[in-house]
Amino acid sequence: MCVTRESEFLFGLSNCSWSSCREGCTKDVFQCIHIFVNYKRDTEGELTGVNYTDVDEIDQMEWDVVDARLYPNVKGCGYPPTVNCTIFNKTYSTPGRTFPCYYSREQPMLVLSTLDIEAVKLDLVYAIVIPWGSFLVSILYLLITYVGMKKPDAEGDQPQEVSSAKASKEASNYSLRSIGKTINQGMNKLRGEPDDKGFGPSLYRVAVTSHRDSAETSFHEAEFVERHLS
Repeated sequence: MCVTRESEFLFGLSNCSWSSCREGCTKDVFQCIHIFVNYKRDTEGELTGVNYTDVDEIDQMEWDVVDARLYPNVKGCGYPPTVNCTIFNKTYSTPGRTFPCYYSREQPMLVLSTLDIEAVKLDLVYAIVIPWGSFLVSILYLLITYVGMKKPDAEGDQPQEVSSAKASKEASNYSLRSIGKTINQGMNKLRGEPDDKGFGPSLYRVAVTSHRDSAETSFHEAEFVERHLS
């Protein structure tokens, strides 16, 4: 059984390192309430329904633990409607108020106003099952995706590779033939031979006469020589 010994409202972040009740477990606390209680085992029910109006009377009694901190749950915080700090403060902040409470054997200075074992177990199960379940599902999905991926078809890719190699080889041969053809045409022009289209250097005839008689020269006695046009 617990009895409220003292309660105080404080303001300021430096004064609110902890709070008996806090709505919201992640926000900074600039306004807090500290509720201190004394408790002891009341197996015979002597303190049931008894409220004290004199704090000195509370101090004169024997208690198992003095000035323990009171919280609505293990976390000391929550969200409405599960945790309503306004109602909590009105209910437990009055000095001399007695009420059943739950204390921790590991941390005797920690006292809870209510304790739902089933809810605590359920929260613990959720905290374990949900993260590990999500992890296992993700691993399973990755394995299924990896196994189900289509493997490359070696037989289907081979003709494409062969045709590509063949086209590259033909292009190289065509380039070599073109270069060789150009070189042959140039050499034929230099030697005066006709090219592959039948065109060759133009020829003209030059009459060369014998100078046996400078005064008499006949057409039949002339010798003709083929010479290249420059």
